Amino acid sequence: MEYRRFGKTDLQVSVLGFGCGAVGGLMVRGEHQQMIRSVDYALNSGINYFDTARMYGDGLAEIHTGAVLRELNASEALIGTKVRVDNYEMGEIERDVSLQIDNSLRRLGADHVDIVYTHNRIGSSRLADQDALTLEDLERVVSVFDEAVAAGKISHWGFNALGDTEVIHTAIKKFQPAGIHTCYNMLNPSSGYEVPAGFPYQNYNNLITLTDDLGSGSVGIRILAAGALTGSEKRHTLAAQEVAPIATGKTLQEDLARTSLFEFLVKEGFVKSIVEGAIRFALSNGKLSTALVGFSSFRQLKDAVSAAEMGPLPQEVLDRISGTWAAQ
Repeated sequence: MEYRRFGKTDLQVSVLGFGCGAVGGLMVRGEHQQMIRSVDYALNSGINYFDTARMYGDGLAEIHTGAVLRELNASEALIGTKVRVDNYEMGEIERDVSLQIDNSLRRLGADHVDIVYTHNRIGSSRLADQDALTLEDLERVVSVFDEAVAAGKISHWGFNALGDTEVIHTAIKKFQPAGIHTCYNMLNPSSGYEVPAGFPYQNYNNLITLTDDLGSGSVGIRILAAGALTGSEKRHTLAAQEVAPIATGKTLQEDLARTSLFEFLVKEGFVKSIVEGAIRFALSNGKLSTALVGFSSFRQLKDAVSAAEMGPLPQEVLDRISGTWAAQ
């Protein structure tokens, strides 16, 4: 397993991260022995970054992740979790963020966590997007994060870099978080690539390059586009059965249809599956700290580890993939 430094921090993260969210569902709805077997295999395979949040399963993901890692005595594991300020709490941001950090630590069964991110979008105005944190809101959140670092509750903090592209860039330059979450996949690679004029999805304008230049780490999310880049509409029983796309098509079915653009990867023998291609595409970007994949089963985990161990895609294949973006 390859490890990459997480920005300017002292953290070395595995290039493949373990997503503990509700889309895959294993760490929310799985049986305990399934979780133990999978996390143990992940650790033995070199995965050391586990990403969770209080919103995943209404706290269950944090509870399960913490319990499993304690049972396995996984002192090497790095945990990232998140706080999300609801619109009705905006007037009490400081109190609410502080309380959420304490509650996450309690659910995780820990007195410290490696990194805490915001889970809201970032925008210019709450009126335009009630889920969004403005720059002024982020300043208040960051003050609480800094207090939590000083108190030894968290080591680092970061942002969920979804929302308004221009404001996201401004926020990262202004606050210079330790790391970010950014949507990054073969359907929408704009966080790490220049995309052609007329590109049909949100352009994140080389966000991964910006964070790398500033010394911030990056966590690639939606590597498989919520399952669309499996090439199959069939979903595992533990997986979320309905998932809204992020920064791609309007529906999962639309994203599935566009996945046909990458069938040449399998047909011409570059990869064994679209999933392998999607994972290897993500980790081919050397500026991305870790590619986060959510799992529904042990088999999915094994396949993802195998893909990561194959390493980056050859440049000729990356060039072929980039040629599909204008075709969308």
